[in-house]
This record gives sequence, structure tokens and C-alpha cells, in this order.
Amino acid sequence: MASPPNPVQALLPGTSSLKLKSVKQEDGGPVLILAAASSSIAYCPSCHKASNSLHSNYLRILRDLPWQGATVELHRGARRFRCGANDCPCVTFAEQLPPVSPRYGRQTIRLAETIRLIGYVLGGEAGARLSARLGMQTSPDTVLRELKTGPIISAQGARAVGIDDWAWRKGQRYGTILVDLETHSPIDLLPDRCADSVSAWFQAHPGAEVVSRDRAGLYADEVTRGAPQAVQVADRFDLLCNLTSAVQRVLEQKRTALAKAIVSEIAEPCPLPAESTPAAKTKPEQVSEQRRQCRVRRYNEVVVLHPKGMSQQEIGRTLHMGRKTVR
Repeated sequence: MASPPNPVQALLPGTSSLKLKSVKQEDGGPVLILAAASSSIAYCPSCHKASNSLHSNYLRILRDLPWQGATVELHRGARRFRCGANDCPCVTFAEQLPPVSPRYGRQTIRLAETIRLIGYVLGGEAGARLSARLGMQTSPDTVLRELKTGPIISAQGARAVGIDDWAWRKGQRYGTILVDLETHSPIDLLPDRCADSVSAWFQAHPGAEVVSRDRAGLYADEVTRGAPQAVQVADRFDLLCNLTSAVQRVLEQKRTALAKAIVSEIAEPCPLPAESTPAAKTKPEQVSEQRRQCRVRRYNEVVVLHPKGMSQQEIGRTLHMGRKTVR
């Protein structure tokens, strides 16, 4: 009858590559895990041939993810093998376990990935403080180093590219960010948002079929020059902003009908001024006049309901406005 699986074995990094030997913790110190490679052979990194000729043993100490807030040290018994290939430059080589840790690494891959994600959100100083609180002792320099050694994202072959500006310093200096919309990952950061730099980037990275941008004319000219074959579309954020502005203008124009529908059962509304806009007024002046008329109508609605004995909160609930606005 097969023995039941060890539940601690499932907590090891690269469970198929490691074999658990022991777990101990003394006087509230770090959790010490002793493990060894489960395979009896290793592959030479130069000629990629398998070898089972053991040369020597040594110990590697790796930091791993914490257990219930306690720091974890993984003591992995590592081995050196002799390479039997006559034409191989390596006489001996150390076995590598890529699922567990990188070569010359002092921490497991999953711990490095966790620190990298914390660094993306908080940066170096704050990321190191949070990591220490979670049981992952590290330094700000290590957090930043993990950010720099993260996976390299290739800009080649991106079919759908999103482009927008971002602020180095708000109101003074802006750059340009390019995002692969299929993988939802940033591709590149440009130091400015001028037409020449964006156009040169698209010429150096051909293949874009769709470019999502805001509705400003600057990016439209840049994309047309750099990727004339790409279809340009407006991004979702600007579409929603435009839709919100359009709906707001419609509701402002129809506020009379909305107010009548709300207060029809309470009181007859006062005569409202006619909505007439002189043809000579500009569009901003027309918008300002419409908003002024809306404020006048709201004032009249409150004036009608206040003498009826309704409180400010009741008027606010009836007309769907805040109590401070009613006051």
C-alpha cells in the first residue's frame, strides 16, 4: 500500500524537482527546510548530455516565501557531476534546477517574482518595508534590482498597440507609453510626446495593424507618418468621456421635462424661462447659458417645494440633489 503524500512536499518550490528531507524551526527563528534533488542524473550545461557520475556535494542556502509570516530558508543539497563527453570543455558541472532557482541565485524564483510584483506597485523603499513585514527580508536595492531583471518584453510583432501620454512631472514634462493591447503589457516608454519620436518608433517596429489613441491630432499625425498601414481607433477611456459629456448636455437640455416628471404630484412648477439661444453666441457661451438656465430651474423647483413644509433632506431626495445644494 502506497504511503500518503507529505503535505509539506506540496509547499516546496518545484515539487517535481525536489525531495523533502526535514523541516525544523528553533526558538522562533527561520523555518529551515532541508531538501535534495529528486533526480539521480543531471545535464551538462555545455553539451547537454546526461551524467550520473557524482563528483562532490555542497550546500546551497536559498530564501523562500514565508510560512505564516515566518522567514523560510531552503537548504538544498547540491551536487557536482563529471561530464563524460570527450569533446566537452566542462570537466565537472553543478546541477541546475531551473524551476527552483536561477544560476548563482540566493532566493527561489517564486520569491523573486513576489518581490518584483511588490516593487512594481510600491517601488524600492516602500516595497522593502512591506516585504519585511510579510516575512521576506530584503533591501530597497534588491527590490529595484529585481525590477530591472524582470522578463524582457519584445516590441516586435505587436499587432494592436495602444499609445498615450504620461507625466514625468504633471503640467511640465510628459512622455509617451506604448502598450501591447493583446498581452496587456507595456512595450516601451518614450522620453517625450513629440511627433518625431513616436513616428520613428513605429518605423523601427513595423507590424502594427491597429493603433488605439486619444482623439488629439498630435498622435494621429505621428501614427500616420510612422505606420500608415495601421487602422487608428479611439481608446475606450476617451470614448466614455465623450459619451459622458454628450449625455450630460442632453440631460441639461431636457431638465425641464425631468423636473416636471418628478414634482408633478407635489406642486405645479413655476413658469420657466424659455430656452432661446441667440444665433450670434459662440458654442461656449451657449453651454454657459444652458447651465445658467439649469441653475435657475433648480432654484425655482426648490422655492416651490420649500413653502410646502418639506425639509431640506426631503427636497433633496425629491429633486435628487444634495442637502447642501438645497440649502
